[in-house]
Parts: sequence; C-alpha cells; structure tokens
Amino acid sequence: MPDQQEFEEVRAPQEIARLLDCLSGPQGAALAWEEGNGTPTPVLLMEIAPGESITLDITAVEGLHRQLKQGKSFRLVGYCEGMITRTPAITAADGEVTTAPSEAELSREVSRAPGQGVPLRRLWRCPYPDQLERLQRRQSFRARLRLGMAAEAVLRDGDSQDLHGDLIDLSVDGCRLDLPRTAAPVLTNRELPVPLELGFPDGTRLALQAVVQHHRFDPERRLVEAGFRFIGVGAHQDRTLWKLVREVEREAARIAEGVDSRRPPSPLFQPPAGRRGPRLGRREAEAYPTVMTQRLSRVAGYLHAQAMELIQGGCIHGPRLSRQADHLLALYDEDRDGVLFALRFLTRESWPVRHGLSVAILLIDLLEDSLPGELRKSIVASAMIHDLGKVLLPEPLRLTPTFGDAERNRLIQHVGWLRERLSHCAWINASVFEATACQINERLDGSGYPAGIRDDELRELARASAVVDAIDAMRAQRPDRPPWRLAAIYRYLLDHPDKFDTSWVKRFIRRFGLYPIGSLVRFDDASLCWVLALDDQGRPSRVQRMAGKPPSQVPREPLIGPLVEGETLAALGEIQAEVIIGA
Repeated sequence: MPDQQEFEEVRAPQEIARLLDCLSGPQGAALAWEEGNGTPTPVLLMEIAPGESITLDITAVEGLHRQLKQGKSFRLVGYCEGMITRTPAITAADGEVTTAPSEAELSREVSRAPGQGVPLRRLWRCPYPDQLERLQRRQSFRARLRLGMAAEAVLRDGDSQDLHGDLIDLSVDGCRLDLPRTAAPVLTNRELPVPLELGFPDGTRLALQAVVQHHRFDPERRLVEAGFRFIGVGAHQDRTLWKLVREVEREAARIAEGVDSRRPPSPLFQPPAGRRGPRLGRREAEAYPTVMTQRLSRVAGYLHAQAMELIQGGCIHGPRLSRQADHLLALYDEDRDGVLFALRFLTRESWPVRHGLSVAILLIDLLEDSLPGELRKSIVASAMIHDLGKVLLPEPLRLTPTFGDAERNRLIQHVGWLRERLSHCAWINASVFEATACQINERLDGSGYPAGIRDDELRELARASAVVDAIDAMRAQRPDRPPWRLAAIYRYLLDHPDKFDTSWVKRFIRRFGLYPIGSLVRFDDASLCWVLALDDQGRPSRVQRMAGKPPSQVPREPLIGPLVEGETLAALGEIQAEVIIGA
C-alpha cells in the first residue's frame, strides 16, 4: 500500500457518498489487509447507508468471513475517475456477518420444492467511513485496460521473429503483458534489456527499453503473463507515457460508467477516421490453421477479456455481448462448415472460452434454422458465456478433474455468480438464458446442478443444451484422461437415458455423424485426412489430406495438403478410425 502522504483526505459528506457509489459500480472494489502485501480481494459493495454503515457481499471468497471475524484491519480500495480511492483502516471487529438470500434465489423460492433451502449470501456490515483518501501520485499504480480496450506490446527479439502480446495494464514505470508461450525463452534473463513497442488503435506507437520483472506460464490460458519495468526513459518518452496512462484511465472510467456515461471516448482507442484501425495483439500476429479460425479467435478474444473483467469484479457487458453474438452468427451464416471446422483449432484459448464458443455453434446448428432471429441470438449469447462464471472459482478447483461433495458444492456456485453478473442484458430472453446457461448441467434423474431439477421440470432447450455440453466436454482432453472417441460418447449417452434425453442424442448423431467436421480420420489406404464437410447422410464428403504421422497435438500453423472429394475421395476407401489427438 502506498505511503500515507501520497493521499489527500476527502471529508465532504456528498463527495464521500459519490465516491462510495462509484466503488459500488461495475468497476468494483477490493478488500486490502493492513498487514501484509497480498493481492487485494475483490468484493461487492452492495449497500450504502449514508452516515450509518456499508455492506459488503463476501460470499464469493471462501473463508473471508473467518478472517474478518479474527479482527484484522483492512481498507476498501477501488478505482474512481482515474485515481485510487480507499477508506481509512477499518477494524474488522467493528463489523458483523449476516446472511441473506440472493435476489435470484428469492425470485425462484416460490417454485422451490418443499423442504429445499434457499442458498444464502454472506454479508459483512461495517461502519460508514467519515472520510476517504484519494491517491495523488500516479506512478504508484497501473492503469488497467478494460473490456473493449485493445492495445499491444511487441517484443523485439534480435534476429528472431517479433513476439506480439496483449497489453494488460500500463504505468509510467512499466507494464504487464499476455504473451504467447513461445516468449518464455526471451523472459528467462531478467538482467538483459528487451526492446518493447507499444501500439494503440489510433496508430500511436512508442518504442521503449524494458527489463523483465516477473513471468509465469498460465496452463489454463496457455500463455505467459509477464511484468516489465521501463529503463532509460527519455523526456519525450516520459511525456508520452504520461499521456498514454491518462488516456487509458480516462477510457477505463468511461467504460466503468456503462452505457449511460457522458464521457467522450478516448481518441487513443479510436481508429483513424474513415479507415480501419490496425490489427493489434497476439491473436492478430499469430498463424492459424485456417482464416476462419483467426476470425473466430477475435470472438474468443472478447470472451477472454470478458472473463478477465469478471475476475476484476466487473459484470457481463450486455452491449458488447450483443455485438459479439451477432458477429458469431454472421460468421456461422456465412460459412457454416468453416466455423465448425475452425472450432477444433482454438487451442490457444482457455477452456471456458473455447467450450462456450463450441456449445454456442453446435447448439444453434443442432436446432437448425427454424428459430426467430432474436431467439436464435439469445441462445447463442447464453451458450457463449455459460461457463464464464467458473473463472471466479479458485484455480485449484477449476483445474481439478475429479472432486468430492465439498468441491462440488463450491463448483455449482459459478451458475449463480454468472446470473448475478449480467448488466444491460435485457435483450436476452430470460427463459432461454435459464435453460441454456443455468440448466445446462442438470440431468433427467435430478443428479445435475445447480438445482437438481428432474425430467418433467426441464425445458426442451435445457435437454438439448445438456447433450451438446456433455459431448463437447467429453471430446476435450483433460489432465486425467485423453479425449473420448465420438462413438464411445454416443454409446455412453444412449446407455444413460436416465440422465440424457435420448431423442436429442439421436438427433445430434443424425446431424453431425460419426466423424463430424473437424475430425481427423484414417482411410483404408492409410491416408490421414481432416473432415471438412459431410453429405446428407452424415458421411465425409470433402477432406484435406495431411502428410506424415498423426500430430501429437492439434496443429496451430496453417494446414497444408490437397483437398479431396468426389471420386478421388471414394478411391481412399472406407474410414478405418478416428485419430484421437490432444489439445
């Protein structure tokens, strides 16, 4: 925590109330212990009683109520109008823990089975602060890029290929980046300066020298997160950095205020008038197996940024979700087979992101095109985000392949968290969201979650969603097992009619066949081919032949090989087997 003299006191009651209201908004607040330098814990400032108390929702953070009961002192810290704002030290012993049902649970209580309890939220009520403090020295914190703010940093690695990363936050002293995992060798020497170049949508570029402060590999997102400190900053670079940090803060504050913000957009994040802005970041610089895979990766980039926003205490941003759902549907309508094929190659993305995209496309394809446009869009949007609440779970729980009752009880919380984090999403059909995003893990025999709903209570859309979700999950590689063959998945689902709706399983089989688009198969003549299209009977009608042995992992580079169809395809013989490869 910065030194006391770096803050100014705010004592005017109206100003205190205004700043607390800001901390309760989408940008959120965090709890920082007075003793220790740990990462502040995101909390929800949910109720403000001026002059009396403030109430925090601490349900999402396991064990936080026990720490508070120990009497430790903490501050509530947040980011308002480009400046860090915090309360004076609050002695936890002055507060109290209370419980209350969530609004969503209260609305469902009338339909809850007799004897079934209402899950409770854990709240912490503490005294209303008589003053606040605002940070004046901007060097001491980083301005974080929020959802919808694209910028990059390029590492110049001597004679090697440039490494493009996504800019996560920026200060006049340094920055933090997400980089492809190929950057790891460059980051091992923390003494050697690295040339960096920052890039922004309006065309602004700034070259700097930096040294690595820290880096770690994120196995879930399959990238390297690294922090850098700028060195040898000249006067012009220093002035430019101040401007960039100020504009990042300004745009972040505008986004935090939501659709009602009256702030004009920062020109730094606007492309030149009448021209398309530069393509920025690692997704634009990296090679992909197909052009459609790269186009789809931009929707994945939105979902990744939205997941990071949730981790920072933000909400699902309705207007941006609306635009991305429209974009995903446009890609699907333009080239259905190309999108289905591209889904197989989004291996650079985290599981909640690539799984959300796969379920969205497979589900809308299974339902076919007889749905009204707005209903179709609600289904796609709900499926895209259905697993994003899992990013709020502790990392060990997210990555644990098997778990007992205690872990399961924590896991099911992600559904309620997602439901409570929707913002300006009234355009999503509520019934569709409930069926697609909230009931997708329910099972006909009541063994699913979060509510244990049974056969006759499950909507038809929920039954279809559950089948698609299970098939996509079983086809994916996990830490404890390789991907399942599709024939084995079909057998499993058909053998468990008590859990999965058999009519939807059979419809999936008819629609996608035994070797769906994106499968790697081996023919009679030993040819290895990627399935690009199916005929009306669900059999491969166009494939792309690949040379050599089966890859150990799904390729990330452009696919090379001849397209085969018609008589040439028939000459390859029958398909002998699907070739299973890891992600």
